[in-house]
Amino acid sequence: MMERRTFLSRIVRLFSVIITGLLSFPFVRFLSASLSRTHGSEWYPIAGTEVLVEEVNQVSFIRLVRDGWLIKTRDEYVWVRRKPDGTLEVFEPHCTHLGCAYSWVPEKAEFHCPCHGGKFDQEGNRIAGPPPRPLDRFEWKMESNVLKIGKLRKTGRA
Repeated sequence: MMERRTFLSRIVRLFSVIITGLLSFPFVRFLSASLSRTHGSEWYPIAGTEVLVEEVNQVSFIRLVRDGWLIKTRDEYVWVRRKPDGTLEVFEPHCTHLGCAYSWVPEKAEFHCPCHGGKFDQEGNRIAGPPPRPLDRFEWKMESNVLKIGKLRKTGRA
């Protein structure tokens, strides 16, 4: 026969374990979700090859952004350069100085940032102004004539 004190002690321990498990479940769930998201390599389709008609193209696309349980759409664009050998470079559309949007000037074959006079050549290398490094680039791949972008690769040193 179990003493009353032993029985109550075991009941309190059992409830303590149950409450600890219930309180730690959201935390464990949060950690596992964030770890699985950071290790996945996401390729985002942005355009078919039919839009890449010029040497340098501004390619607009709509990105789906998950914010908790909400899924929002965001209009974005990238600059895509077709090199003479047929490969591509996909540039992030913001200057490496202060993040201003830059534009392509076909007459000079340069990217110009209007904010502080930053200039980049067609390969994304800095040629004038205050930007500290070349333009950032996305990883890219072609699948079934669809251009997909991956991770953003920062270039040079800041």
